[in-house]
Amino acid sequence: MSVYVNPFGSFQLKRIPNQDKNLQAWNSADTYLLNYLNEQMTAEQLTQARILILNDDFGALTVSLAQYGCDIQSDSFVSHQAIKTNIQANCPQFLQQVQFIKSTEALNRHYDLVLFKVPKTSAFLQQQMAGLAGHISDNSRIIGAVMAKNLQRSIMNTLKNLFADAEASLAWKKARLILLKAPLQASLKDSDNIHLQYTLEDGSRIYGLSNVFSRKQLDIGSRFFLQNFPEKLSPAPESIIDLGCGNGVLSLKAAQCYPQADIFAVDESYMAVESARMTLQNNLGNSPGFHFIITNILESFASEQADLILCNPPFHQQHVVGDVIAWQMFVQARRVLKSGGELWIVGNRHLAYHTKLKKLFGNQTLVATNNKFVILRAIKSGSSK
Repeated sequence: MSVYVNPFGSFQLKRIPNQDKNLQAWNSADTYLLNYLNEQMTAEQLTQARILILNDDFGALTVSLAQYGCDIQSDSFVSHQAIKTNIQANCPQFLQQVQFIKSTEALNRHYDLVLFKVPKTSAFLQQQMAGLAGHISDNSRIIGAVMAKNLQRSIMNTLKNLFADAEASLAWKKARLILLKAPLQASLKDSDNIHLQYTLEDGSRIYGLSNVFSRKQLDIGSRFFLQNFPEKLSPAPESIIDLGCGNGVLSLKAAQCYPQADIFAVDESYMAVESARMTLQNNLGNSPGFHFIITNILESFASEQADLILCNPPFHQQHVVGDVIAWQMFVQARRVLKSGGELWIVGNRHLAYHTKLKKLFGNQTLVATNNKFVILRAIKSGSSK
């Protein structure tokens, strides 16, 4: 936790999950936006404005502006939890003035001020901006913030196609602002990029909403996993978790191989869990054995619950690359596995996940390898630490 000072106050902000101690819960894009807002609007104007914040990672924007009341929409359950934690630590009296909106939920108010951090996925940004139709007026202020290195030409082209005017500011401390002017030229119903689907070789249909990884085609890591899937385990697993389920392609394979098992599609992305739901239900129909769980890794699961956990772990959080999330996945997987339960993962060869599994489980087996990926298996023995 470190101190974040900006024109709206001084705040103790925590980054969740904790990573490198040098990483902060804000960046200069947050500060640039808040400085600009302080110059452009008075406290009275902010008090009177209905404020919407999109894609605040850890609460730098929301905590700073909570005193004025605001809505925060995100695709990340972890971001929502981080923002709540940081509001509780700094200004708990304003928590009731902040409304949290899932990315899968439609907006239901009119907004005078929209602040957004540019997400990694341009399709998601397009959906969010198009979703403002009917919720802003020509006089609404719409201001974005992004680190300059992440402002791609395609992002500006997307915004210029959506708004009457879109302009990027000069850089300040390697950050830029994006100033948009209504009216919108398109609405969400006009967008053909809300969700996509593709067909596997066996005819299965895989669905992906706008912020889900590999929504246009099967990623090569998952393809390699499917080619080496644990489809004939004995005894057959009764409880299977697809950890970081994404579009649900591994959940679907697990349900096809083990139709009597309870299948848990788990992710911290609201859109990922909804995509997995679409994938399983559109291929296999509704089943009481399908469970779709939005949580931070496996925090909502009891210990000694699963026979098999499948995982294609991410190696980044937003734009920050690292293996902290993967390590936490492995730690929590060990806790949730039953004795004798198995964790199967696919990962890039250079990430050296085998050393982490050996340290944590005391064992690991190389199931398959190619020039890019490895598939590893670890078996839990004894009781959880």
